[in-house]
Amino acid sequence: MTSFDLSESLLPKHPIAARVPMVSGLLSANLKWSIRRWCRVLSAIRLTELDQAFVLWGLAALLIFSLAQFSRLSWPVQAVIDASLTGSTVAATSGLTWQIAEIAKLRWVVFLWALLMPLGMVVTAYGIFCGVGSILINLCPLWLGLCALGYLAMAVGMRSRCFGACSLVHGAAIAGLAIHPGWQFFTSGLVMALTLFFFSVVPWDMREVAVSEPG
Repeated sequence: MTSFDLSESLLPKHPIAARVPMVSGLLSANLKWSIRRWCRVLSAIRLTELDQAFVLWGLAALLIFSLAQFSRLSWPVQAVIDASLTGSTVAATSGLTWQIAEIAKLRWVVFLWALLMPLGMVVTAYGIFCGVGSILINLCPLWLGLCALGYLAMAVGMRSRCFGACSLVHGAAIAGLAIHPGWQFFTSGLVMALTLFFFSVVPWDMREVAVSEPG
């Protein structure tokens, strides 16, 4: 059963506003260090920069949604952790993939995900801190929908059947959440993470591009 009980107050009984900036700063520093460490580990096992980006996003998704499913941390605290992790992962994966995207003329893909993920966090944070119930009960469809939209844009822009299928999987997962609503957070995280891990180890199709050296 998810740790998020919508019958309880979304804001803690004790004020946390003064502590959030400090907590967020500490989390960001620790997460950046952890992500750099994971990048070194992934490099050691001979994953390409693109594969590393897929794995990092998969780990981030699994951690964020596992916290939502199993942790007893309050929603505001989880929002701070999730935002810090998302921001650090966006920065790390953008750095890993920028040169590849520039050579393949696919910088728009980096910008696409760097826009979608913070957008999701802004909507999520608004729902949590402002107590918007319609957002809170649809967090999983929101994130699965953003991922489906991102993969669909990649499928069209890169003429990739793999990313098109991935978009359909995430769309179908939204409908499947109703089967076991008590496990929707873990289910969503698993769908996102397994898809990303799949792309990190299996070749995927895309259109041929005119490759040019950067600069």
